[in-house]
Amino acid sequence: MMKQWIAILCLLGFSSAHALVEARMTYGLLASKPDLATIYNGTTSVPTVAPNAGIGFDALFIIPVVGIGGGIRYENMGFNAGSNGLDYKSQVTRTSLIVNYRLINTIMYLGPIATVGMSHSNSIKWTEGATSTNFSPDSTSSYSVGLEAGVGLLGFLIGAEAGYQNMKWSRVKDSSGTFAGTPDLDMSGTYMKVILGFGI
Repeated sequence: MMKQWIAILCLLGFSSAHALVEARMTYGLLASKPDLATIYNGTTSVPTVAPNAGIGFDALFIIPVVGIGGGIRYENMGFNAGSNGLDYKSQVTRTSLIVNYRLINTIMYLGPIATVGMSHSNSIKWTEGATSTNFSPDSTSSYSVGLEAGVGLLGFLIGAEAGYQNMKWSRVKDSSGTFAGTPDLDMSGTYMKVILGFGI
């Protein structure tokens, strides 16, 4: 009887790792280091940038035997940083296409993963006393390359992902028109994500 239960569990585990469709929730960090001084015209020292953090969702279709997959990723991240009465707040939403390849795709999975940004909505704001200024870029480009790994059992997935994300904000403008410059901001950096989900 014990052997039968072990066989059933192994079969279920194998089936979940070879799921055709995966729905995943993510929590991630992006260690970007933009030059905040380029969008500030005061005399206070700008604060050190905190990592972007936030949740996201993936929908993936995996070809079981081949191990190649594709899908869509949505991310909503931001950071808060402040010092000496000068506070920055950033918000980033990103929708991207995912391509991945499972080098290992049994109960465990492991392989490279890449994304290309298709839609972005970004803003950053600094506040100093009663003064605040909102900025947003004319355009944003982004991509990421990384490595994902995890386990799938009984249809549930738990894993992690890490790599490098390139994200460039072009011609960042003050919405009120009081800031004369239109600098670019480099929001690129290393990233990592914790992943929870299920496969069908």
